[in-house]
Amino acid sequence: MKLNNKILISNSLLSLFMLVVTGLGTYYVVNTTIYDELDFHLLQHKADIQQQLMEDPNSLDEIKRLGGLGSYEWVEISDFDQSITLHSNNFSTIDTVRYANVSELPESYRKLTTTLSVGGSHYLLEIYEEVAAWEKISMTVMLSVLAALFIWVILLYVVNQYAFGRILSPFYDTVDRLEHISSPNELGEPFPEPNTYEIRVLNNALNTMLTQIKSSFDDQRKFIQNASHELLTPLSIIRQKAEKLISDSEQLDPSSLERLHEIQQTAVRLTRLSNALLLISRVENKQYEMSDEIDITQIVEQVLKELADFTEIKEITIETEYSRQAVIKGNKELIHSAVYNIIQNAIKFSPDGGKIWITIAENGSGQIVLFVKDEGPGIPEDLIDQVFERFRKGDKLSGHGSSSPGLGLSIVKSICELHGCEYKAVNNPDKGVSFSLIF
Repeated sequence: MKLNNKILISNSLLSLFMLVVTGLGTYYVVNTTIYDELDFHLLQHKADIQQQLMEDPNSLDEIKRLGGLGSYEWVEISDFDQSITLHSNNFSTIDTVRYANVSELPESYRKLTTTLSVGGSHYLLEIYEEVAAWEKISMTVMLSVLAALFIWVILLYVVNQYAFGRILSPFYDTVDRLEHISSPNELGEPFPEPNTYEIRVLNNALNTMLTQIKSSFDDQRKFIQNASHELLTPLSIIRQKAEKLISDSEQLDPSSLERLHEIQQTAVRLTRLSNALLLISRVENKQYEMSDEIDITQIVEQVLKELADFTEIKEITIETEYSRQAVIKGNKELIHSAVYNIIQNAIKFSPDGGKIWITIAENGSGQIVLFVKDEGPGIPEDLIDQVFERFRKGDKLSGHGSSSPGLGLSIVKSICELHGCEYKAVNNPDKGVSFSLIF
């Protein structure tokens, strides 16, 4: 989940929590305020009655008679009850009916129980006021507040989404660039310095780190190229000396002659290794022109002619199928080398009398694909993802002895990356491996 979404979700959850807490608090405050106002209203009613009785004590009977006629409130005056503290004010909320002899549902009332003093006599005064109207006011206020808060939460979410998107935009730009860097050759321009302090520190650290990586990679690449190039001359001299000594084999005993052959073979292997490393280095340094029109079908046919002796020795059958014309733009020499290594690898690990299928077709995405399928022993599943890495020799992957330096498929990888092609190796369900180059 993106950082922006996590922040928005956290803020939204916090806002909803605050909405619930505020709603409960608003309900409590409004409800308390309403009941305080209701109690004050009842006390005011009591004060009005007390004032009227002080001015006209004879109006007590009239108040008793008229006090029960109110629709939302009524008054009951009865003889003084000794259980009630004189001049005290007791409030309570009860459910009762207005008239005992009328069949109706109980309603909620706020009740004030207090006392009156008239002409030296004390009376019990009970004032009832219906709560429903006040609760409607309370509910209206609370719902209005909650609606306003809910709208505020939505607006806050929208504004935060826009604001966080703008604030974190440089961070996502950095992440996006990092996701597309697959090699030091793709570092491109340094990361910019945005206004946000944390992102600026991150970009500066990345610039420093990537600069060091690129510098180390360039130094390593130059070393490999220089070392491979410089090794060719002494290796050539060693081979020539060994060949000259072998040509004078009449003066050598069989043991010395065998050692000379070993020296010569070792020099040949080292020469192949140096040439392979030199080729990879030149490919990675992009020292090749990429303007050739390349017919993949012609390349495959040329490679098969070059490897015909090997297929005849192992009595391997080659079955080809070209379902469409395949022409790409790039470097013909490099594509030839990549196809050569793929087919040579299939021949090397195919059993005697086996079969190899070579297909050029179009996949579902409209891309041209070269398939090379063999009947070899396959590749262990834990190593198949590493088969295109350097020095992953065939004898380690397939159990066959080989004098190969293990750079053939690494060369294929470098050439494909230079041409923007995909490369895959998949074990067949039955036996063997299928290599594919997707142009």
